[in-house]
Amino acid sequence: MLMRRLLLTLTTAALTMSAFASIRVSEKSNRAVKPGISGLSTQKFGALMTPSVIDRAGINKTMITRADDSDFNPIYEAPEGNIVTMLGSSQSFYIDYGEVSMDEAFGMAYDGVWTDNGEVYIKNPISMLESDSYIKGTVVDEGLKFDFPQPLFKSVIDGESFDIYVDVLEYAELESPDYPDEYYTTFIPSEETRSIIFTKQEDGSYSMEDDYMLGATFNGIWQGYGELYLNLLPFEATPAKIPEGIEYDYSYILADELTGWDHTVLRPIGIGEKDGTTYIIGMASGMPDAVIYGTFDKENNTLTIPSDQFLGKYYNHYIFMMAGIGLSYYDEYWGEDMYSFDVVDDPLVLNYNPDTNVFTPVIMEGFDYSYVIFNFGNVATYPCEYYAIDRIFSQGDITDFAPIAPEILDLYDVSIMDPDYSYAFEFNIFGDNNEGQILQDNNIYYNIFVNGELFTFTAEEYPSLQEEGIDKITDIPVFFNAGDDIFSSGNYHGIVFKRTDIETVGVRAVYIDGDIRAESEIVTISSSGEITSVGELNRPVTSMIEYFDINGRKVSGSSQNGIIIKRTTLNDGSIRIEKLMKH
Repeated sequence: MLMRRLLLTLTTAALTMSAFASIRVSEKSNRAVKPGISGLSTQKFGALMTPSVIDRAGINKTMITRADDSDFNPIYEAPEGNIVTMLGSSQSFYIDYGEVSMDEAFGMAYDGVWTDNGEVYIKNPISMLESDSYIKGTVVDEGLKFDFPQPLFKSVIDGESFDIYVDVLEYAELESPDYPDEYYTTFIPSEETRSIIFTKQEDGSYSMEDDYMLGATFNGIWQGYGELYLNLLPFEATPAKIPEGIEYDYSYILADELTGWDHTVLRPIGIGEKDGTTYIIGMASGMPDAVIYGTFDKENNTLTIPSDQFLGKYYNHYIFMMAGIGLSYYDEYWGEDMYSFDVVDDPLVLNYNPDTNVFTPVIMEGFDYSYVIFNFGNVATYPCEYYAIDRIFSQGDITDFAPIAPEILDLYDVSIMDPDYSYAFEFNIFGDNNEGQILQDNNIYYNIFVNGELFTFTAEEYPSLQEEGIDKITDIPVFFNAGDDIFSSGNYHGIVFKRTDIETVGVRAVYIDGDIRAESEIVTISSSGEITSVGELNRPVTSMIEYFDINGRKVSGSSQNGIIIKRTTLNDGSIRIEKLMKH
């Protein structure tokens, strides 16, 4: 591995289970936004060992393919039957950067098919491996029974293929082949049983209650992926349908004064109304098109947003918007203020002030904060992103769509670690413009320049693009990831290059929305580490912006309505005058 993402990331053979990435604004505006906070607590098992052909050659070199031989036939098409959507929870094991890790996992996405002849098929039985294949079982008096081993998928590494099975495994301590009289722990195919029974519970769920693992194997050796105590809970829910013709006001900002490490978290959102229902879009950074809904009481000026709203599938998990409540308290042991929160079934209620165009939360009695929580599932508090709502306000019309220039972190030689690559380039991209206004981050892109020329990434040079269905790309979305060649985590971005003639690398941020294309300055770093801004060399940049009303009085550009005059002073002393109409 050349570099690691800040988010928890698996091999390309697996899916990502991570916190949503939320781009923050720059330090210069003193509005740094904390990325979406992970509810995942990853535990490394240093003594838990297993050789894995899924992960052995590196994250980008493992591929899952469909088997096409007669001796190894995973089930890729289930027979017709009743399709059941299920929420999975388990102790989930997986390979994370060469080590076996375990998470208490909730909200995992499972699909099942129940046929008329008593058969049942479960798709992607191991949550962290998107095999697109099914395991086959039968409905029994106790619940569901599955016999093993069953073929799962074919793993291809550097042209060599490996048949991966799903099997019943049990915990074992084995003597180390390298160090006699020393033992390591792992999971091996069970000698006691070749079946797993999911017992049907009173709530309609199916639970794997014994201490057996549903795990991936190659030649009888555990591959580091599997589920303990897997529970499958059938549920019926559909995401909110967006009515045709709705128009969103994208000037609104959700402000969170609590969770931003002494800075205000600012999340740009859109609010619209149609047929008596209020819709909010863009609140979940990892699912920017997801919509939550509520009811606005015009008489009392309150917006009521129900909890437990299903947003859809995010990678291999089902995400719900849950209302939450929180407390603050002083921790004697740590000697500092601490915060705790939990999801609730009660709705989130916001009071609206029409004079200031500001929403503020109605905090439940006995608590200190109201939260909106984007949660893995809806059974337990297991957030992938959350906000303690202080207020929702309008920042007015955006007057400049150009993002501020990126911040270069480093450019360094990585050929010693991997001869297939030359340099790694790291940088931050921010979500505000030069006036401190917050831009819609799903409209922010960036460009890379090599030796002064705009660089295009191609699938021929970067095969990881093929997995994203992309042949070539120049305007890169701010949250785009392609293996470890192009990756992002909130503001942090990284690129690895293969060409060896690199003298300088540059980056600029770009805002793209329909016919609007606004670009930042290009910031460049040389292979010797010298950082320069193209804007400093080639064109004047803004040093001060002021607003005046038609009577010449200085005003705030974000709050003033009507005709205002914008005066921009550039660093070369020149002045630009614009007349703006603010609504």
